[in-house]
Amino acid sequence: MSDSLLTAFWIECADPRGPLGYGVTAFSIEDALEIVRRAGYHLSNDMSALRVKAGIRPTEIEYQYVRDHMGPIVVRGLWYSFVGVGHGS
Repeated sequence: MSDSLLTAFWIECADPRGPLGYGVTAFSIEDALEIVRRAGYHLSNDMSALRVKAGIRPTEIEYQYVRDHMGPIVVRGLWYSFVGVGHGS
């Protein structure tokens, strides 16, 4: 698969006690959710419990903390919470 098919997603859960969100670059929303889950995070299987923004750019993320601590957004994987290149893919 070509990297040109990758999309950056910002995924937020409805749980106010949960994390700010998850940033992940993937081939599809299904791929993105699987990457987040394989990284050890729990996501609801109910898509209505999630807020998903596809094609997000770093400047569109409202949280400065996320922008300051995110990993590379141009490769497949989890870029927030960022562990390292090659993790969560």
